[in-house]
Amino acid sequence: MGTEEKKIDNNNNNNIDNHIFVTDDEGKKYRAEVLDIFKVEGYDDNDYIMYSFGESVDDSNERVYVSRVTQTDDSYNLVEISDEKEWDAVNKTIQANLESLGEDDG
Repeated sequence: MGTEEKKIDNNNNNNIDNHIFVTDDEGKKYRAEVLDIFKVEGYDDNDYIMYSFGESVDDSNERVYVSRVTQTDDSYNLVEISDEKEWDAVNKTIQANLESLGEDDG
């Protein structure tokens, strides 16, 4: 799964249960849980997705991935965020969203 671009297939379940299928370069499909789809200020033409394959990091945390979403004629692609300035803006948006979730809980 270490490639820069992966295909998304959500035709199987219309994303009703917040899952997508990610296809790697070898054609193998992986089921991923969609955690969030969001926009980033300054990158308004792009959509970003936060997702997980359920990989445990420790007893209470899972590894989370964030990618830019691009669309071709027949599919969506997950593109690695390799630009440091873009990644900083994405990370800032994620942190702000997490902080606002914490405020809603209080």
